[in-house]
Amino acid sequence: MKMIINEVLKYKKYILNLFLAFISYLAILIYFKIIFSESTYNFLLLLLFFFIYMFYNKYLDDYKKIDKRTRRFSLILSIILGIILTLGSLTSSYIFAQVGFIFNLHRVIYLIVGIVGFSFIFKIIFGFMFTFLPNITVLNTRVLTKKGFALIFCFFLLCWSPYFLRYFPGVMTSDSYYVIHYVENFELNDLHAFGHTWFFGLFYYLGKFIFHNMNLAVAFYTIIQMIICALLFTYMIKFLFEKKVKTIILIIISLFLAFSPLFAIYSITLWRDILFSMAFVTLFISLYKFVDNKYNLTVSIIIMYILSVLVILFFRNNGIYIILLFIPFLILMIKKSRKIVLFGNIVIVILYFVIKGPIFTYFGVQKTTSVEAFSIPLQQIARVLVNGGDIDEKTYEYLSTIIDIDKVKETYRPSISDFVKRATNNDKLSKDKFKFIQTWIKIGIDNPRNYIDSYLLSTLGYWYPDVVYWATAGESKSIFEDVDVQTDPIIFDGVPFNILTSRSVPLSSLFWSIGTMFILLVISTFILLYKRQCKYLLCYIPVYCLWISLMIASPVFAELRYIYALFVCMPLIMCVALMQKKREG
Repeated sequence: MKMIINEVLKYKKYILNLFLAFISYLAILIYFKIIFSESTYNFLLLLLFFFIYMFYNKYLDDYKKIDKRTRRFSLILSIILGIILTLGSLTSSYIFAQVGFIFNLHRVIYLIVGIVGFSFIFKIIFGFMFTFLPNITVLNTRVLTKKGFALIFCFFLLCWSPYFLRYFPGVMTSDSYYVIHYVENFELNDLHAFGHTWFFGLFYYLGKFIFHNMNLAVAFYTIIQMIICALLFTYMIKFLFEKKVKTIILIIISLFLAFSPLFAIYSITLWRDILFSMAFVTLFISLYKFVDNKYNLTVSIIIMYILSVLVILFFRNNGIYIILLFIPFLILMIKKSRKIVLFGNIVIVILYFVIKGPIFTYFGVQKTTSVEAFSIPLQQIARVLVNGGDIDEKTYEYLSTIIDIDKVKETYRPSISDFVKRATNNDKLSKDKFKFIQTWIKIGIDNPRNYIDSYLLSTLGYWYPDVVYWATAGESKSIFEDVDVQTDPIIFDGVPFNILTSRSVPLSSLFWSIGTMFILLVISTFILLYKRQCKYLLCYIPVYCLWISLMIASPVFAELRYIYALFVCMPLIMCVALMQKKREG
């Protein structure tokens, strides 16, 4: 027996690697949902197991030589990514299932195996990533000339112009036509964000005054929006150029922004989300300059910050929640100018509530509904009703006064709350929000599995990368008789919209994935923490606050336009994480 044990110990490394390879292999099968089918036994999948085993044989020993701090960071990050990939894969299988539970004993075991298996693989990858972090900056000081700025700006407009000509006067959806309708009829309404409606109206009427035509008036605004987007992207390149980012990196970023269909189509899309998201670019840069200036304020920083915050507050109705979430972090992290920063932000917030409160009331501006803010709680209650969950008679009677229960059971969809909101009486819910919240908590205590399942399904697209959902609109026609605006292509008439937005090209779907961008945000955050450059995380916090606001109250499980700010800020997020800086502490 002793001889057998000694013989086994000689090969303990290979036995351990076989075990690790097997667990990681199972994790990959779970992630791709292959473990549920007979295809797990085909040759290529067995070959995958061999490659994983060879990976451990080659790199595991080298990983063990890495210092403890690096291994600790890599392990934490790998566990987070393992949770995202495994939990997301299991949840995505039920995105269209109206009834039933996501997790049982088998799937909990799958979840654990997936997290452990991915953690083994990713901790080695991230360990080497932290050890050999690339440096994207050079040492010479450079300034982008006015001519260079103008060339980049014109390059963006030139690359986007075919989309404008194809979808002239702009890409529109029902939301867009509502805004045009409000402006055309001077209807005071905050449902589609009063600030954006006014901003659009300013250029719409200027265009109408010049051209005497609705389509041309909308086109005039679209051109203005394209110019703003191009200017801000060019300003981003200028900022990174002056922060000594390597030229090749800036060329790649510029080409990506210019040729990606997402940025091109969004630059001509009549949505409040576009300029709202672009405001995060200037907010990010203002915060970086504030931090890099050792928390000393300058006139340019103050102006850029105020303008960014005002657009965020007034161009989307969830902007106030983002700013309220952000301000405590801002006050907590700054070392200087704390009093003036606190005072300035309090003034901005007070101004917001004065405008949205008494001023809107005085002018009779129609306000947004409470139902929007309760999208996720309503979805959770709806899932309990559909699944025949535990609800006592008194609670059921109360729900029947604010929700058409039969309609909910017929129309419930796990991924979108629109159908539940349409079956909800907003006036009755708004009269006693506290009672609704109490009821929601009570039902949740009695039905935790339904609530957890519903929450995962309602937010899946914001953290899991393999979600495909519509992101852009194509040709359209007005939904109002008094708004004579529709798609009227100048060139490329007849070119199918899906050719421009296809995700079937290899790797192209990554650039449309909210979950992928979120993972890159998390990795960039860990890089800053690892490099002991925590102060620059202040620039990331507004984007995190936007993400959190969607995780709390998103009406749709993967609406890209709601978090477009994450996409436009990604070049800044990744470059700041990899910039050459002296370590603190």
